[in-house]
Amino acid sequence: MKLLFLVDSDAKNIQWMHQYFDENNYTTIALGMKSSMKNRTVKWRSLILYYKYILLSIRAIRKSTRQDIIVSGNFIVGAFAAFFCRIFFIKRTILALNMISHKKGLVNRVVRKIVYNTAFKYPEFYITVNSGELITSYAKEFNVNESHFSVLPDPIMNYYEKAPFTKGNGAVFCGGEAMRDWDTLFKAARMLPGVSFIAIARKKYFDKTLSAPQNVTLHFDKAYDFFYDQLKESSIVAMPLTTTAPAGLIVMIRAAMLSKPIIITSTSSTRTYIDNKYNGILIDQGDEQTLANEIAYLLSDDRIREDLCNRMSETVKKFSLENYSKIMESIILKVKGPGPAG
Repeated sequence: MKLLFLVDSDAKNIQWMHQYFDENNYTTIALGMKSSMKNRTVKWRSLILYYKYILLSIRAIRKSTRQDIIVSGNFIVGAFAAFFCRIFFIKRTILALNMISHKKGLVNRVVRKIVYNTAFKYPEFYITVNSGELITSYAKEFNVNESHFSVLPDPIMNYYEKAPFTKGNGAVFCGGEAMRDWDTLFKAARMLPGVSFIAIARKKYFDKTLSAPQNVTLHFDKAYDFFYDQLKESSIVAMPLTTTAPAGLIVMIRAAMLSKPIIITSTSSTRTYIDNKYNGILIDQGDEQTLANEIAYLLSDDRIREDLCNRMSETVKKFSLENYSKIMESIILKVKGPGPAG
């Protein structure tokens, strides 16, 4: 049995993933792809991105055998693999990681309807989610037996920058791609005219009818280095979300590693990491008043922010790459049977 690990970027980016399995006597192969950032930021170029996903899924099928297991770090790539196995009667075991079902544009909706409806009928298609609360809702939405789901919380990557707590520049940072509630953020900002906000959004997902208040500096489609430099210089990271599905987790985790106090919408996924008022602040969806109140409260006392960050730094240790790999191995053994190939 081989494990084929798929990633929607350079294959070297998942060296950490297959290293654990190599050391535990599994035979592993890492497959990646090249993709321009424009494919993720320009709406029409999503067709190019999906084409690359398709090619990667086909490569994985061709390089594998019935005895192998395909592990896709990008859920959609795994779904494409299951789709092709289903329509061409190919027998493979596929584990697609971190299912997230957001409402997106027309192209995404059409592709998902066609691919997902077929993929979920494939009996050897298995899925992970980062919170147990998602299993029932996804199983019902896509008519899948809950036994095909496993819980695998997002890990703390070893290349994420770490930094000690600092008071920061007094600004509140909000940024990211998926399901940011800019309307709620802007309403809260208007309640705090003396507080500076830094907002970084994806232009293709931003509601153009929204107008940023004067105390919000709004950027679009900035490079990752600029994004995380602004986050690192801030005093608070606040991320109201428009969904109860997984969103904002990477930014939330990286903020925790940079010792930034976090305010975020309460979802099944964010509750996996944050105990409200203990290591971060959870708010209800669309609650601009509580968001404004919590921002003002945290800015009023450096010690409160530092205490939250110190407790969060202890929490994230539980989500190490080693623990992540061990949980993934247990899932692989569950879906494929006991014992590594070696």
